[in-house]
Amino acid sequence: MYSVNGVCEITQITEREIGKKKIRYYVLKPVYNDTSTVFVPTDNENLVKKMKKLITSSQLDDVINDLSKRNVKWNSDDVLRKQEFRNIISLGNISDILVVLKSLWLHSLDQMNKGRKLHLSDEIFLKDAEKMVKEEISCVIGVDRDDIIPYIKKKIIVNC
Repeated sequence: MYSVNGVCEITQITEREIGKKKIRYYVLKPVYNDTSTVFVPTDNENLVKKMKKLITSSQLDDVINDLSKRNVKWNSDDVLRKQEFRNIISLGNISDILVVLKSLWLHSLDQMNKGRKLHLSDEIFLKDAEKMVKEEISCVIGVDRDDIIPYIKKKIIVNC
């Protein structure tokens, strides 16, 4: 996983000369976007930290089981919630992203019951988080991306 770029394959490590300096890069090809290429300097700790190994199937089962029993709370402070969600999504940790999704799904249900919709920023976070989860889990368990969200919702949200 590479941040919001989703699941990527490291296709090579290459070196490019910029000015008089040679810089080594990881060349990442997003699995679900064959027109894109991402170059990550190997010596840039902040960018390299965003590269994560995919969760394993057994780790995913553990996360889902834990999250199905866990209560999540909605942060009603829009500014703090945006910062929190932005940080979690940028780090790309699937466990934390699933917590964000559960929170957004439950809040969305609550809003729908009140005849309201999610705030636009929450809707954007929802789409970004769902995209990341669909890609990673699809690769891990070999299920079509379109089937992932209903599968996860059924597992972590009671009465959904």
